[in-house]
Formats: sequence, structure tokens, C-alpha cells
Amino acid sequence: MDTKDFENLIEDIIKSIPNNFKNKIENLSIIIDDENIPKSSKSNPYDNKITLAIYHGVPNTKRHHGKPLFPDKIIIYKKAIESISNTENELIKNTRRVVLHELGHYFGLDEKRLSELGY
Repeated sequence: MDTKDFENLIEDIIKSIPNNFKNKIENLSIIIDDENIPKSSKSNPYDNKITLAIYHGVPNTKRHHGKPLFPDKIIIYKKAIESISNTENELIKNTRRVVLHELGHYFGLDEKRLSELGY
């Protein structure tokens, strides 16, 4: 999938989330890295897996409103998601799961809870 179509896919995924969540997203950048397939760090318990995306920021549940913050950022690793997807349908499904997983972190969910929810 070319980068523009991938960007459109991510936009469509974000548009599809319920308004009560979508309306709470602010000060967030989503960046597509279409060149790297990073490995998880050695300190990560999943160190044999590749990193599909990463959230950098302060989750909504930990923010002190009124205090200035740097923008939150989600980096989506396009080539990494492509590497685990055998078909375009799998690519769409995997991208949706990854984007929603990282948005879950933005909203304060930890890995355990995201796993319980299927993300």
C-alpha cells in the first residue's frame, strides 16, 4: 500500500471511533514512519517482536489540566505492519488494531487492559 493510501486508512480508522472518544483527542500527532521496522528493546519483555507503533506522551488519565504539555505523538511503523500482513485485508485489520491500541494508551489503558479488550 502506498503511503498516501496508508494515511487515508489511518484517517478513516480515527473517523470511525465513537465521538465521545474522538472529541477528547487533542494535542496529538500521528506520524507514519514508512522506512523502519524497529525491534523491541532488550528491556521490553516482548524483545523478540517487532515494534508496530509507539505512543509517546502523557495519557489523559495522568494529565493535570491547565499545565502546558508537549504534544503527544503516536508513531505508526508502516513497513512493520506490512511485514506481518499477508493480504490487503490483513493490513487493514492489523493497522486498525495497532491504531486503536495506541489510542488506548493515549486514553490511559495499560498493556494488560488492552490485551483483555483484544488490542
